[in-house]
Order: sequence, then C-alpha cells, then structure tokens
Amino acid sequence: METHTLDPRCWRIGRIFARNPLLRRTDRIEAVVTLVALVVALVALPVAGVAGAVVYGARNSVYAREAHQRHIITATVTNAGMDRSAATVVQARWPVVAGERTKVLEVTPAAKVGDRIKIWVDEDANPVAPPTPTWHAVGDAIATALAIFLGVVFWLTFLVTSVRSRLDRVRDAHWEREIRCLQEDGGRTNQR
Repeated sequence: METHTLDPRCWRIGRIFARNPLLRRTDRIEAVVTLVALVVALVALPVAGVAGAVVYGARNSVYAREAHQRHIITATVTNAGMDRSAATVVQARWPVVAGERTKVLEVTPAAKVGDRIKIWVDEDANPVAPPTPTWHAVGDAIATALAIFLGVVFWLTFLVTSVRSRLDRVRDAHWEREIRCLQEDGGRTNQR
C-alpha cells in the first residue's frame, strides 16, 4: 500500500529550498521554472476572465444595437428569378417613408410573383441580415477567454518542456563526466 503525504519538501517545487546534497543546480532551476509557469498560469486565468468580460460587454452592446436598429417588414415579390440551390433570387418592393423601395433579394423559400415575404431592414429601409441574438455575446466571451488562457498555457508548456529538455542534456553531460572520472581513477572519487 502506498501512503501519500502533504509534505512540501517532497514536492517538485520544494526542491528550490531543499537542503538535500543530491539536488543539483539543474534540479533547482527546473523547480523555479515550473513554479514561475504555475504562477503565470494562475495569473492568466483572471486576466482571461477579464478579457472575456470586456468582449461580452462590447459584443452585447453591438448585438443589442443591431436588434434595436433592425426590424421586419413585409415586401411584395414583383419578379421571381432563378433558383440557386436552396435560395431564390426575387425582385421585391416594400414601403418606406418616402414611397416604395425595390431591390433584388435572395430568399430561402421559393417565392412567386405577388407573394408577400418578410425581410429584415435597417433604419434606412435597406435590406440587412437578421440581428445577431444577444446570447451570442456569451459564446464570444467564453471563446475569447478560453483562447487567451489556452494560448498562455500552450506557451508555458512549450517553455517548461524546452527548459526541461535543455536541463536533461546538462544532467546527462554531468553524469558522463562523473562516470568518466570514476573510470579513469579506478573507481575511486577522492585520491589520497
């Protein structure tokens, strides 16, 4: 049976201040780099949250403004055009403050001359796409926060892995030198 302890001296990060004579400088450097990466990741979490909140505020106001400025009106089809996959190109007419407006539109359901269709228009009665629902701001905020946090974590992982790889090469070189010294001295480390 294995026992687990919560003794900080046993943690990797505890190697920074440990007095164990078997710990080398490379072990301490690795522990410091790991600790710095952990702290940066913990700091990046609220920063990503704040960035997500800023994006939410900006997008929510844009989507709310779209919903306020766009509205549905009824237009009459004056000329039905060609079918393109799932959309039909039609010429439609709708009332505006100064008379009527006519424009070529692309509508999803098949429409015939004389049909009444609903279209979205802006304040100037120009046809526009439907307003984006305001709940999309939540998705935009979450995506932004995740992208920032995962980007930071990716680069920290890359940094820690690179440093660890370099330190492993340094450790291997030290081991090779120590083994070579043992072989040359006949297996003794101190000469008297």
